[in-house]
Amino acid sequence: MTIPAFELLRPKTLTEASELLLKHGEDARVIAGGTTLVILMKQRTVYYPYLIDLQGISGLDHITADGDGLRIGAMATQRAVETSPLVRRSFPALADAFGKIGNVRVRMTATVGGNLAHADYRLDPPPVLLILGAEIVLSGPKESRAVPIKDFYHGLYETALKPGEILSEVKIPPAPQGSRTLYLKYASLSANDWPCLGVGALVSLKGGWCEELRVGVSGLADRPLLIEGLELARNETITESLLDEIARLVDRQISPISDLRGSEWYKREMARVFVRRAIRELAR
Repeated sequence: MTIPAFELLRPKTLTEASELLLKHGEDARVIAGGTTLVILMKQRTVYYPYLIDLQGISGLDHITADGDGLRIGAMATQRAVETSPLVRRSFPALADAFGKIGNVRVRMTATVGGNLAHADYRLDPPPVLLILGAEIVLSGPKESRAVPIKDFYHGLYETALKPGEILSEVKIPPAPQGSRTLYLKYASLSANDWPCLGVGALVSLKGGWCEELRVGVSGLADRPLLIEGLELARNETITESLLDEIARLVDRQISPISDLRGSEWYKREMARVFVRRAIRELAR
């Protein structure tokens, strides 16, 4: 199926791109890798008379580190994050999450910014970015602002992006000293499919006692979630009874959407299994 005619706009700067977004309003969308948007337009699910191409804007594909942590440009490909020695060394769970998106052909083209801004409830990277306390940098025509990723998602396909703003960068602070992280994806149909659910976990232990526990999930609500109330595990040992309590806490906060990958009941059961599995593995 062909794509209806549209005008491709090629700005040279983020400011120019933002101004074009403001000018054309709801008739325009940003296109990065295009792996999702092109399919949706071919299917006639969405249509925009103007697409604003970010490929011509230099400096948006960086993966760098400094004293404040890791910085990933919105135009960095998913494959670049997956294979980056810097990411794999500092945040291996993040490289793993990006490596589980679709297949390698998709990841060679699809971008970090496009994936996150799409705001599907089943995305792979957000659970890990949530437990790492990442911030999303949004660039507008006059200024930029950083939004904690836990506040970025407002609902299915809804984000904190304001008119004229473009997701330009992801900032990830250093992980707590001595912590370990993990991402588990459960795909109920095929390994290359959207996840039925994804679980990111961070555990920091000292002398067998839990100092820090964070859990992020996707596929279990209309947006990725950072589970609240996990302070209950602080200064405790990771026991089966504590894992039961954590699983009940997760169950109270999620609201799974029934789809082809599982019913609400099934996703709740799998959430219990995979949250417990992730924490148990990190606590070994």
